[in-house]
Amino acid sequence: MIYNIEFISATSALELIATIRSDWVKRDEVIDLDELVTEAADLQVYLAARVNEKPVGLLNLKFPYSANAHIGWLGVLPDYQGQGVRTSLMHAAYVYAKQQQVQTMTVAAVPPDKENNFYSKTYQFYQKQGFQPLLNGYSKAEIVYMLKPLCSPLYDLVALEKNARLFGFDWPNQAMIIEQIISECGEIKEAFELQEPKERIQEEIGDLLHGALSLCLFTGFEPEQTLLKTVEKFSARMQALKAIARERGLVTLKGQPIELLLTLWAEAKTRTKAV
Repeated sequence: MIYNIEFISATSALELIATIRSDWVKRDEVIDLDELVTEAADLQVYLAARVNEKPVGLLNLKFPYSANAHIGWLGVLPDYQGQGVRTSLMHAAYVYAKQQQVQTMTVAAVPPDKENNFYSKTYQFYQKQGFQPLLNGYSKAEIVYMLKPLCSPLYDLVALEKNARLFGFDWPNQAMIIEQIISECGEIKEAFELQEPKERIQEEIGDLLHGALSLCLFTGFEPEQTLLKTVEKFSARMQALKAIARERGLVTLKGQPIELLLTLWAEAKTRTKAV
């Protein structure tokens, strides 16, 4: 579903918050809602998601520092939860924050608690959006401040891709994206074979990365979270690979035949799978 996202006044925002909160199960709030109207108007904005002119969700975005945007409040009417409203609001917030030349976005969240499914889902939602806790350790009673960098080409491409999808410019199925990726691989191979300029090869590799990102988003995965999992997996395998090399008396693998490298890599994969 496509939602219309627009800016609204503080008064309208408080009315919408009251409507959303009236349908929630009673629980403690992370923020004081009075802050939504006591701060200077030019230091925060209110983004509302609408369906057929009906407001169904709200995001309050503050600018406490020149290079930072902070999510003060995010809520959606129960009947519209799980339908992409929060994601649409977050995307609009990213775009607006980038326009203000913001470099980071933060949010205060309650750590995941097995006894409170709401807090766990909220925390996981922000993780999927690319937010990471500023501190590794926390207790159940604490509020965790999470941060997401906005100054990266990956973010810009994700934002453009999501905006295109919201506009209706999207792939019809996964198979077509995969075919495009295969086609890009062929073009890269051909560019190398024809010894084309480096700029041309770089462009083709960029198209391949774009295709992989499109497939990631189409299948419902956030690219940043997907890359984090890849980093964790590759890091674990490299640690295992170095350990195996040391066991064989190898300080480095430079100059070793490719057959040995493949053998050691296969063993490293086996070891990390067993962990």
